[in-house]
Amino acid sequence: MRMSANAMELSASDLSGFLSCTHLTALDLAVARGDRKPPTWTDPVLIVLRERGLEHEHGYVEELRAQGLSVTDLDGIEGEDAVARCIAAIRTGADVILQPALRNGRWFGRPDVLRRNGMPSALGAWSYEVVDTKLAKETRGGTILQLELYSELLGDVQGRTPECFHVVTPDPVTPVHTYRVDDFVAYFRLIRNRLEATSLQDHALLAAENYPERVDHCEICRWEKVCDTKRRSDDHLSLVAGMRRLQSRELEAAGISTLARLGALPLPLPFTPRRGSEETYIRLREQARVQLEGRIKGEPIHELLLPIEADQGLARLPAPSVGDVFLDLEGARFARDGGREYLFGFVILEADGSLPNRSYWAHSDAEERVTFETVVDEILALWEANPGMHIYHYAPYEPSAFKRLMGRYAAREAEVDRMLRAGLFVDLHAVVRRALRASVERYSIKDLEQFYGFSRAVELADANINLRVVERALEANAVDAITPDVRSAVEGYNLDDCKSALQLRKWLEELRASLEAAGTEVPRPERADGTASEPITERARRVQALFDALMAGIPV
Repeated sequence: MRMSANAMELSASDLSGFLSCTHLTALDLAVARGDRKPPTWTDPVLIVLRERGLEHEHGYVEELRAQGLSVTDLDGIEGEDAVARCIAAIRTGADVILQPALRNGRWFGRPDVLRRNGMPSALGAWSYEVVDTKLAKETRGGTILQLELYSELLGDVQGRTPECFHVVTPDPVTPVHTYRVDDFVAYFRLIRNRLEATSLQDHALLAAENYPERVDHCEICRWEKVCDTKRRSDDHLSLVAGMRRLQSRELEAAGISTLARLGALPLPLPFTPRRGSEETYIRLREQARVQLEGRIKGEPIHELLLPIEADQGLARLPAPSVGDVFLDLEGARFARDGGREYLFGFVILEADGSLPNRSYWAHSDAEERVTFETVVDEILALWEANPGMHIYHYAPYEPSAFKRLMGRYAAREAEVDRMLRAGLFVDLHAVVRRALRASVERYSIKDLEQFYGFSRAVELADANINLRVVERALEANAVDAITPDVRSAVEGYNLDDCKSALQLRKWLEELRASLEAAGTEVPRPERADGTASEPITERARRVQALFDALMAGIPV
């Protein structure tokens, strides 16, 4: 996005940014109009990704050269000269144009490659289609919008809208993903027209109308610190743990726009919510009250939720046992269809109090299956030796991942089913949320560590960088980017999570003991052995026999 003599010029990245966050567009407009300076911001992960992306692009172009195709390389040429040379190459029918530059009015774009095909156009007996090289194996919405824009700009030059555009990924099985332009053109035009209209607005009013509430794009946005500072200076309602955007809108309509105002709100509520139950807003008010108290006192504050309900909160804690496992998985959501669980880590509570740990890595489907089966088998052996043990984790990710992997590989189904039926998995997040209220903005395990004095061996800032390196490396099929230092940092982070879960369980047990010492009974959950009923077991035998017969001789 930049201001020219005539109008605001827009690019493909502006389109995807607008899709992610309108406040981002407002800030970029302010920069383009000279009313604001952009923040100084570098992301080492993005630098690595850019390097990997260029390697991937060059590899694809070399494959085209190996096929005998001529390549017109416009890399390094900027401005109107790049546009003019691109148009000249298109009109002369070059086989491949690398880093072309396309412009039409206020829109500008630079796809990775234009590739000639045999479809006639205003140029003659040929035309071009857009090809982009992407590290991610899954094409995302922002990429689709960008490629639609490139295809529209190309259509203006050649007098024919391309039928398709293509994404070249590192996927060794199906590297080229082809999409029809017409399948997405209506949505593209909708977003494009909205951005064009938005770019004409006053950027200050636009920013005020679109508050910078946190979204997924914040993780990679250069404005993230600026927006976070604004939320805190405004004491915005999004700082209240558990607050949703719809609920903050409802509170703002009632004249309650800050955490402090909500925390000091009298009860019963002085307004009737139009959407959502009154109990929801009372719960948010109580959460804000505790956060406000912690802020005023300058120390972490928590309070227990009473009365105790059966199978809720602290009543979900089974008795501690030798052999208890504290499990944490690291996953890369876009490394494959359905995600990749690339690191299985856990610690075991031994009788002497020692904590041996395990770390298993998986970079491929075959490794993921073997690792999954190994971890299940180790846990089952621990269960056999210590019938009272449980698997502790924070949030529901781990059992969900076990179920996904069980289904993905049709492996250890009966074993995982028995573990689930027996209630072997204990979600400490579910315990915390129904057991206490704390002066935290999020109920992540990292935010709770201040209450039980846990110190991490790996700094979170370093861990986050290395986690992103691993995730992007797996998405790009560039496992060599996972250096020993990166691997060590991620393993250390994972081990910290496991040990933190152990210390959290210890703290929750202390809270439980204090309640019982004061005369409040806190029951333990009932124990189950996980054995299926006979009809289910018999059906499982028949299914397994059929499965074995159908799969005989079939590769994994």
